Amino acid sequence: MKKIFLLVLIVASCKQEPIQKIPSNGFISGTNSKIKIGSQEAVEVFKKLDDAWAQLDYELIKSFIAEEASLSFHDGYVAKTPQEFVDKIKLEVARVEAEGNTYDWTTNYAFALAATDDGLEETDVDTGDWVNAQFTSKNTNPESEIDSEIFYEYYHIVDKKVVSWNSFRKIINK
Repeated sequence: MKKIFLLVLIVASCKQEPIQKIPSNGFISGTNSKIKIGSQEAVEVFKKLDDAWAQLDYELIKSFIAEEASLSFHDGYVAKTPQEFVDKIKLEVARVEAEGNTYDWTTNYAFALAATDDGLEETDVDTGDWVNAQFTSKNTNPESEIDSEIFYEYYHIVDKKVVSWNSFRKIINK
């Protein structure tokens, strides 16, 4: 009886760790993926890119962009290389300044999401992280009818490089 009691005590004292399930929800059309929280590392890559962009350090900006990327600006232009990306940024800077405004912004937030493994080799949605960020740019030209612009951007970051980026703009009138 002592042996059975001792055996039960030993088995009961073995703590089994519960399997940790990563919380996820939502869906991505065309895949079996769901959404989960992404990594702080991706947010840090975004912050370094945002800082380089604010400083208009074009060489540093290019270092964060994958050699083959898809970078969609709010006006429909799509850059495919780091150089095309910075060339378009230079045009945007010139446009903003020609309108009598200062080219700057406030970064309102950024967070990272990721997709669960969809089990498909032909998709890349489940690689890396997706950083969502919002920016506000106040117009400084007193004669402008526009008060500010709000930008919503999505950065697909894989191995510390942006492989895809989308920018959307909302104009706030005075």
